[in-house]
Amino acid sequence: MKYRIYDLSVRAMLNYSKPDGLFYKTVIDKNALRSCLKHSAHEQDDNALFYQIMCVLHGDDFKYENADLVTDLSDVIFYADFSRVFDRDASHPYYAQLQEKAASLFTNRGVEIDFGNGMHKYVAFERSASMSRNAVLSFIREDIFWKVTERIRLGMEITKCQLSKLYAYNGLMLSGGIRVDGIGIDKPHRVIVVENQKHTVHDTDVITVEDDGSDAPVRKYHRVERRESVDILGYDGEGVISKEFAKVINKKLGGEHTSFQIRLPYIKGMLHQIDIHDFFKSAGVAMLTDIWGVEHKVADVDIILTKSMFKGYGWLCDNNMSWENYWDAFRRYKHALYISGVSKDSPQKFTELNYQFLNTLSMTADEFRPLDLPLSFPVNDNRHWLTKETEREYHRLCTDREYRLSFFTSPKHRRGTKEYYLKKILEKNPKFIAEPVYADRLKSRAQAVLKQYALGRLIVAGDNRYLSADLLGFLRSFIPAKAKRNTSQRNFFNGAIQSEFEKNAFYAPSMAYTHSNECTLLRNPHISRNEEVQLQVYPDVENMRKYYLSHLTDVVMVNWDSLTAERLGGADFDGDMIKTISDPIVNRCVKRNSKAETP
Repeated sequence: MKYRIYDLSVRAMLNYSKPDGLFYKTVIDKNALRSCLKHSAHEQDDNALFYQIMCVLHGDDFKYENADLVTDLSDVIFYADFSRVFDRDASHPYYAQLQEKAASLFTNRGVEIDFGNGMHKYVAFERSASMSRNAVLSFIREDIFWKVTERIRLGMEITKCQLSKLYAYNGLMLSGGIRVDGIGIDKPHRVIVVENQKHTVHDTDVITVEDDGSDAPVRKYHRVERRESVDILGYDGEGVISKEFAKVINKKLGGEHTSFQIRLPYIKGMLHQIDIHDFFKSAGVAMLTDIWGVEHKVADVDIILTKSMFKGYGWLCDNNMSWENYWDAFRRYKHALYISGVSKDSPQKFTELNYQFLNTLSMTADEFRPLDLPLSFPVNDNRHWLTKETEREYHRLCTDREYRLSFFTSPKHRRGTKEYYLKKILEKNPKFIAEPVYADRLKSRAQAVLKQYALGRLIVAGDNRYLSADLLGFLRSFIPAKAKRNTSQRNFFNGAIQSEFEKNAFYAPSMAYTHSNECTLLRNPHISRNEEVQLQVYPDVENMRKYYLSHLTDVVMVNWDSLTAERLGGADFDGDMIKTISDPIVNRCVKRNSKAETP
């Protein structure tokens, strides 16, 4: 389901700003609106905020009509594009006045616009992280502003706070996702919040930058190297979900996923499916204690969140609200679980390098592509070079009949989808591969590979997975060191203690690509070679780790108390994707970087 939302250019809107006392007043009628629209209409995926606005407009018991496009919000909320406004030099009189006009939009005057249903006043509202990066802000109709705000804040009074955090957390409501309702997630004890583990790495080499200390709008920065202690927040942004409750969600989603990127009011992060009931039963753990000191029977718990996932903890306490009060407000305002990302169906064999990664590799010309190669793909050349897999992919898409067939028949598709029937037709009669519906798709894919090649986006052996800390270590932390145990529980406890995560290693279950003993881990955005991390493939995976974690085929796990996440551009575990690359040339170049050897 999508909503029709209008995008307006602020620079165009400000052409209709007129002086009004100390500020400016912006009024845009139906005729003026046409010149302010960036596109005819913007279609956005469903999200929690839009659902709450619909509740305000139509009541809590409203039902969506069977329509793929909802137009009810077209004159209720719009997106304002502030690009080329506040990023311009205000010393120029034109831009100074432009910014003064734009600032008036943030006062209680807002902006008055007629979208076709009469003139309404709109005031500045929320924005998601991606909107912030693109200088976009939503504006909502003034008459429903406080009603919607009350709902997304769960009725809490938020007074003194760090505004940037409040806006960031409210902006989570704009994250696109699939609403999963009617699963009883609000059942008492089903979801609990526990403390994050903490660790300090002392005497660590840190490379950073510092400014010149001036108050000038443009300052000079210089590189600084020092040694200091670094605090690590364990399992930042991730938790676990039981095997049984993951099945309930998968039934709603229509798939078989083992990792879920979730959104709840003031809650965000990743949940990884583990058979927690079996683990705790085997370990003799009957009760779990949350951050409020309340005990919960393990049998009643299906989701364990870490405190860092719950962004509203402080505000809940300020309002003298308990965890039960949170769920009361959750039900009162008709909130639900939203899934904004899920694990892939099967592991990848290849991933993509981009020009940012290429720029930091110490590589020779022959490692990139030998000079004696022809411009066409040399099928019988046994040498390896960095662009080889990209060239091979293009060649296969254009000339390899079996590969062209497998492009459609290899992936799994849900029954009833177009891709499902295309696959079934080819399985019945492969000669249909020459039909335009297939040929056009193959041609389009080949052209995309060619374009990516030109932009420095190369196919290499590896995959792209969710970054996670050692989840076995997370479960192990709930087992008390001293407790009465029977023989079976004592043996299980000893096995858990001995399953310490290997240092300087990573665990990626069911790797589909060929690899040596080491792989390189990279994350977007990639700025410098200091953000390249090379780790060993996990040696001799313990039986307990295999039993409880081997099904997490879209996760790459690292030691929770290491600096791996920090080195990967300050990554955390709330859904950050990491490229695990086994390509021998990339690994050789990264090793060359670490030894400060330049070819």
